[in-house]
Amino acid sequence: MSASKLRSMVVHVNDQPHSAQVIALAQRFAATLGAELSAVHAVAPSNTGAYISPEGASLALDLHEGSDHRRAQRAQTLVQAAGGDISFSSEMADSVEAMVQRARNCDLLVMSQQDPQVPDGSADGLIGRLLVSAACPILFVPYVNDTPLERCGERVLVAWCDKRESARALRDALPFLQRARHVELVRFAEKAELGPEPLLQPQAYLRLHGIDCTLKVLHQRDPSMSERLMSSFMPDASVAEALLSHAADSDSDLIVMGGYGQTRLWELVLGGVTRSMLQSMTVPVLMSH
Repeated sequence: MSASKLRSMVVHVNDQPHSAQVIALAQRFAATLGAELSAVHAVAPSNTGAYISPEGASLALDLHEGSDHRRAQRAQTLVQAAGGDISFSSEMADSVEAMVQRARNCDLLVMSQQDPQVPDGSADGLIGRLLVSAACPILFVPYVNDTPLERCGERVLVAWCDKRESARALRDALPFLQRARHVELVRFAEKAELGPEPLLQPQAYLRLHGIDCTLKVLHQRDPSMSERLMSSFMPDASVAEALLSHAADSDSDLIVMGGYGQTRLWELVLGGVTRSMLQSMTVPVLMSH
C-alpha cells in the first residue's frame, strides 16, 4: 500500500524564539512527506487605544505600526534562518480569518501551543476558530517538550472514540502512521463492557493501509470531590491527563486525536479533553475536527 500524500503545509509563526523549533519540525515533515511549506506570521495588530487629540492618535498609530513591522521582521528572520525554500507572508489586519483561509487551502497546519506566560501576539480565539473552521488537521507543538522533536512521529499514540472527529483524525494521520515505527490505538472505558472490542474496526481499517498497531484500553479516573468543586474543573480533564500519562509511559512522541468543539461558539466552547490537551500537552498533538 503506497503512502498517503501531503502536498501543501503551512506553519504559523511569531517572533518568539520557540517558533524556530516549530519551523524546524514543520520543515522536517515537509521534506519527509514531500510537501511544499509556507510560513505565515498572522498575529493581532497592536491596540492603539483611545486618544484625546488626533495628533496623539496619529503618533500612537505610527509607533504601533513600527512595532508590528519589527515583530514581522523578527518572525521572517527566524524563517530565513531555517534555510530551505520556505515562502513567508505576514497578516495583521484580520489575522484569524487570514489563517482560516490559508488553512482551508493546505493539507496540514503546524503551530505552537500557546504559552500563557509568554504572549505571542495571537488573536483571541485563534486556536478554537482554526480547529472548528479550518477543515485541515493541525499539528500543535508544545512549548515545553518531554521528548526530542527529532523523534516526533516514530512512536504514535492514536486516541480513539466512536465519533466523527476521531475518525477524521485517524484518516488525516495516515501519512504519519504509515511512516511510524510503532502505532498504538487507545480508547477509554468507564466500566466493564460486553460485546466485540470497539478498537478492532479501526485496527482493521489501518491494516488496509499497511499499518500494524497495538491496542490499549484505559480506564478513566473519577475526579475527587475537591476537584469537582474547583472553579477551573473540567469534567473530561482526567481523560487528557491519563492520555498524557500513558504517552509518557509508552514513550510516545506524537498523539493523534479528534479536536472537539462547537462551530457557533468557537471562542468559548471546546470539549474538556481538547482544552485540557491544548493547555497541558507535553508531546506534539495532531488534531482534526
